[in-house]
Amino acid sequence: MDIFHQILWGSVFLTLCTVVHVMAFAIGMPVVTWVGEHAGGRGWRTPGKSFAILLTALGAVIGSHTVQIWIWAFIFVHTEVIPDWNGAVYFSIVTYTTLGYGDIVLGEGLRIYATFAAIAGLLSFGISTAFLVEVFGHAGRANRRE
Repeated sequence: MDIFHQILWGSVFLTLCTVVHVMAFAIGMPVVTWVGEHAGGRGWRTPGKSFAILLTALGAVIGSHTVQIWIWAFIFVHTEVIPDWNGAVYFSIVTYTTLGYGDIVLGEGLRIYATFAAIAGLLSFGISTAFLVEVFGHAGRANRRE
């Protein structure tokens, strides 16, 4: 794959992953709010309510990252970059998290393409951090008001 196609397709799949991540939180915020309003107990100080809210927020984060890793694995298998699902999922996780063990390496004609999975991971972890900070910040503000 030439450099133009690596950048083009990498950008397309990076955009797809970003949309998935933003959608997860666009859906996740109202769900977290709903859980906060309907979970047992009064206020955030109730352990059960805090647990339910934080577990819901973490579920949105974990679910979104998992879907994105599977998207990249599918792309790597579908485009025959990596021939088997085990290797594709493993490579997706290692690349997406920017861990980069280096035991599976793509050829020179695909290296730039694969870096877009790492960029997707970096962006998604940043957005996830902001989301969780907002949820935890809301918890702190709610506790001060009570």
